[in-house]
Amino acid sequence: MHEGRAYGSLEVFDKGTPFRHSGLSGICSAYGRFYIYAGGIPMRCVIVIPARYASSRFPGKPLAGIMGKPMIRHVYERACESSLSDMVIVATDDVRVFESVEAFGGRALMTSAIHQSGTDRVAEVIKDLQCDVVVNVQGDEPLIRGGIIDDCIRLLEDPRASMGTLKKRIASYREFFDYAVVKVVTNEEGFALYFSRAPIPFYRDHFGAVTHNTAESPVLKELPGLPELIESGIFVYKHLGIYSYRRDLLLELSSLPPSTLESAERLEQLRALENGFKIKVKETTYETIGVDRPEDIWEVEKWLNTYS
Repeated sequence: MHEGRAYGSLEVFDKGTPFRHSGLSGICSAYGRFYIYAGGIPMRCVIVIPARYASSRFPGKPLAGIMGKPMIRHVYERACESSLSDMVIVATDDVRVFESVEAFGGRALMTSAIHQSGTDRVAEVIKDLQCDVVVNVQGDEPLIRGGIIDDCIRLLEDPRASMGTLKKRIASYREFFDYAVVKVVTNEEGFALYFSRAPIPFYRDHFGAVTHNTAESPVLKELPGLPELIESGIFVYKHLGIYSYRRDLLLELSSLPPSTLESAERLEQLRALENGFKIKVKETTYETIGVDRPEDIWEVEKWLNTYS
């Protein structure tokens, strides 16, 4: 299991400077050491991609083939497009993922197999890493873009924000009522009020006829298209699975037990909200397709064939 590769100290250096972290080595490929500012203080940013092999719905998901490359490589290469980060690291608990990343020249670290969430896995990596901002990019988001990551990082320029994340306007009833699609509601200043798998906010006058809230419900097929409702003032958003954290906040979060709402919804960001931390949310027009099930691979390849 590549003993010792998960631990050690890691410095963030200027472009072109070698770095090491107990078996991890390479050349920094970003555009310099300091990028964004909070209260006039420059902050160093690192992207960590948690990649768990033993997914219950899709075992071996990080290594699933997409257009001839493993999914984790698509995510890694797109994360490297960020102009605000110093480096990208894959955090995994499986030697097959570790070796796959090494094979294409990426950076990877072995982490504990007992973590219950990607947040905890990322925290293990950064506890010995010198940085100010950490970005958690989900390992099942092969269509992530550097611009999305940079938008998420810039949210922490607001000193009130402990975390940053993104939302996108929902375009269909099917997506709105799909429990696999996480919805988010925010206040007037753009801070998250709640995240849920349930359809929120629930516009009673428009959605009251829906009695079976599942994506496969025949009732949904009878409803008009959501764009018509948007014209009537309906605004509903899905959450994109990317987070920027202040390093100290992430370490504190990982030391806390799972919260009540987190356990109920199976959404780790609720641990932050329940403990009083502010999550700033920015709307984006970028589209992403998360891979939750094997059939999602076809949708990703269709998108790549159409737009790449």
